Amino acid sequence: MPSYDHPRPAFTADVVLLRWRGGYVELLLIERDRDPFAGRFALPGGFVDPGEDPRAAALRELAEEAGVGEVPLYEVGVFGAPGRDPRGWVVSSAWIGLAPPDVRAEAGDDARSLSWHRLGALPPLAFDHGDIVEAARRRLREMTTSGTAPLRLLPEPFRTKQARHLYAQLRGERISPSAFKAWLRRRGAVERTGPARFRRAASLRPDWLR
Repeated sequence: MPSYDHPRPAFTADVVLLRWRGGYVELLLIERDRDPFAGRFALPGGFVDPGEDPRAAALRELAEEAGVGEVPLYEVGVFGAPGRDPRGWVVSSAWIGLAPPDVRAEAGDDARSLSWHRLGALPPLAFDHGDIVEAARRRLREMTTSGTAPLRLLPEPFRTKQARHLYAQLRGERISPSAFKAWLRRRGAVERTGPARFRRAASLRPDWLR
C-alpha cells in the first residue's frame, strides 16, 4: 500500500436534523459534554472512522448521539476553514436530515443533553456550526424549487396551508396562498388523497408542462 508524507486533516460528519412540530421547523441541537465547547450547543456529529463513508458516519453519529434511526440525508457541503476546530485541522462533511414529526431523540454519546429549537431562533453554536446551518438554509431554499423532498417534514396527509407555512419558513419569506396553490398544481408537487388533503409527489414536473 502506498504511503503519503503530505499532512492530512481529521474528517468529521455533522447533521442539520430538522422536524416539523406545532407549525414550526425545528432543529435538533446537542449540549456538548466534552471540550472543546463543553456546555455549548452544537449539531449532532463526530469523527468519520477510517474507511467509513461520510454519509454512513452521519447516520451513525445521529444514532449514537441522539438515538435517531435512519432518515433521508441531503449533502450541504464541506467545511474546512482554518481554525474552525481548536483541536487542529478538521474538515467536516455536512448533511441535512429530514425527520418525521414524531421522531424520538435521546441524548447519548458525547451529549450532555439535547433539545429542539425553532430554526428562526437558534442559540449561539459551537465551532462553525452557525455557518453550516446558514449553508443548510440556502440549500433548503434551493430544494423548495427543485424537488419535493422538504415536504417529507409534514405528516401525511397534509393541507396546502401546512405546506405553505413550511415553505415560508424554509425560504424565510411570506408566500401568497393563491400563488403557492397554483405552483403546487403546475409543478405537480402533491397528489390528492381526499378532500383538501394531499401527499408528497415523488418529483416535480418542469415548469413549462401544464
